Amino acid sequence: MTLLIKSPADVERLRAVSGEYRVLLSGADTGGRLAVVEQILPPGALGAAPHVHHGHEEDFMVTSGAITFDTATDARVVAAGGVVSVPRGAAHGFRNDTSEVARCIVTFTPAGYEDYFRLIDELVRAGTSPDADTLARLRARFATESATR
Repeated sequence: MTLLIKSPADVERLRAVSGEYRVLLSGADTGGRLAVVEQILPPGALGAAPHVHHGHEEDFMVTSGAITFDTATDARVVAAGGVVSVPRGAAHGFRNDTSEVARCIVTFTPAGYEDYFRLIDELVRAGTSPDADTLARLRARFATESATR
């Protein structure tokens, strides 16, 4: 593998049901080691309903605004500068309950889950707003399932 340097113009921008994903580093960039995605959540946006990943870990760093993270037992608001580390098998979800845009950097280890966001982008660009069943089927392709609290 060789040194990789990306400019802002090289960042892949993906549409979400609400908000946007910016793929900063993909598995193709890192040999599958990790992926790094910036998630931009507009006011009131649901980032993800509670779910469980069986194939990767996620680490979040809130860079602006505040994001509410749901765990298996409660909900916690994490402001800019805060971090959340989610091991495989841990139920979690997140949302922006505020009236301001929130941003976070998410690291997926190993890479691969960024492809889920690419599938969402394809649906949104085609004019489809995927429902809960569609999202569940797509997540299942990435060893991810819905969770309830």
